[in-house]
Amino acid sequence: AILPGAGAGVGSNCWALSGAKTTSGRPILAGDPHLGVRNPSIWYEIGLEGGGYKLVGFSLPGIPAIILGHNDRIAWSLTYAYADTMDLFVERADPRDPRRYEYKGGFETATFAHEEIAVKGRPDPVIVDVAITRHGPIVTSTLKGQAAQLALRWTALDPGHIVDWIFGVARARSWSDFHAAAASFEGAAVSTCYADVDGHIGYQLVGRLPARPGDGSMPVPGWTGEYDWTGLVQAEANPNALDPPGGVVENSNDRPSKDPRSAGYAGEWDPGFRGAYLTQRLGARATWDLAATRVLQTDFTSTPAARFREVILAASPRTDLQRRAQQMVRDWNGALGAESAGAAIYESWLVHMLDRTFRDKLGDTLYTSWLDNGRSTFALYELVQRPDDLWFAALGDPTVRGRDALSALALGDAVTELGRRFGADPSAWRWGDAHTITFAHPLGIGPLALLLSVGPLKRPGDENSVNKETFALSKPYAVITHPSERMIADLSDLDASLSVTPIGESGQPFSPHHADQTPLWAAGEYKPMRFSRDRLGKVEGTLVFRPR
Repeated sequence: AILPGAGAGVGSNCWALSGAKTTSGRPILAGDPHLGVRNPSIWYEIGLEGGGYKLVGFSLPGIPAIILGHNDRIAWSLTYAYADTMDLFVERADPRDPRRYEYKGGFETATFAHEEIAVKGRPDPVIVDVAITRHGPIVTSTLKGQAAQLALRWTALDPGHIVDWIFGVARARSWSDFHAAAASFEGAAVSTCYADVDGHIGYQLVGRLPARPGDGSMPVPGWTGEYDWTGLVQAEANPNALDPPGGVVENSNDRPSKDPRSAGYAGEWDPGFRGAYLTQRLGARATWDLAATRVLQTDFTSTPAARFREVILAASPRTDLQRRAQQMVRDWNGALGAESAGAAIYESWLVHMLDRTFRDKLGDTLYTSWLDNGRSTFALYELVQRPDDLWFAALGDPTVRGRDALSALALGDAVTELGRRFGADPSAWRWGDAHTITFAHPLGIGPLALLLSVGPLKRPGDENSVNKETFALSKPYAVITHPSERMIADLSDLDASLSVTPIGESGQPFSPHHADQTPLWAAGEYKPMRFSRDRLGKVEGTLVFRPR
């Protein structure tokens, strides 16, 4: 994948503002990919010059290219696109020969990939022979409790040209170059935001998407041929926009098209809380500069909190302590600051309200699996508008009926939890005491953690704030995904651009640059992202590679 660490809870923001929306009269582009917490950092911030290239930005170690950044003409960032690029096909094996699979009334012999996997502590490798049908590898053995023969059809399993896209973007001089490079991108899907020194801004969904019958949302019969892919959608069909009338492009992992016929429609897109908040904020302000952009990129307002706050206030507390906690939520301004007691009560209530509403109906296994897929909070957000819905019942207690009754129980659960963890005085509870981030080093075990790991740090926000710091709802409240870097490119003066990473540039724990950016990142501050050689300042050192 182009973004290693892209899994549950990941996301990103990117936006670009036209010169009509900035004090300089030139575009500003901002981006911050939200990826899994790791140490060393996933990113290596570099300047790349030579062979016709001159650009700065963020690379992945081992790749001699920049994934997001800017050259002297254009700037770009990206977010993970949750477009549906895979399908599961139910295959029928020949009962007389399990190597063969039914297709259109006949049988075809599968090919096999022979894998030898070395396992620590075992003298011999584990042998795995993977059957591959016309629809892809059989993945049933990886799915617990699954008996059906399921083949995975996925664009990423075909030869791709992502590297061609990376270098095409690095060489791009204009929107037309940037747009043309997208045709090379196969095997994944990302949303990109674009700005250039000529004043243009744009959005482009990048990645070849499957041309399929149906919407791909459920496993389909593989033996009929009815649901076979007919190829890939042409890159030109992907949603894109150049210089929209409002002077803003924005994406926060949300669906780029509302048209069900669009190539950018099918997928498990973000529910849209961050996107809606950014769209509102970006549109409401007439002009932007770097300072205002910094504030927005580190904003820890969580849109769902306003609606959920009213549900907490509608509950009838059962104890004085619960009534005090409810009053603190009433007095709370709704911001998820690390020092906020109201935020701590709200987040704990949300975890317990989800549990009270869904666990007894779904069962422990299904509930836990569903809880962390990014849609559970949105489901509750929609459901609380129907206070008498049947979901708001305690299956083991027929006297508990309705949203407000469950909300009162969840408030009681939250007060009990926070009191146990942080003491009996609610005014001393702090969201940041529960919501912490630790950059654990792979070798930071036992006492070595004090030397090698970074943190814990108290953090604001949650999964639905622009400053997205997600915790697993099934294992609250430690941060598991975070802004893995922040970048703001000023197209009026590229040397004025800003960036920061959560820890540091060096992967060596005892280097002065291993975690020197952590105080900046934690405080919502930035460092200069210099572009011109004469603006770099003092050169600390030079590393030269010479062939033998």
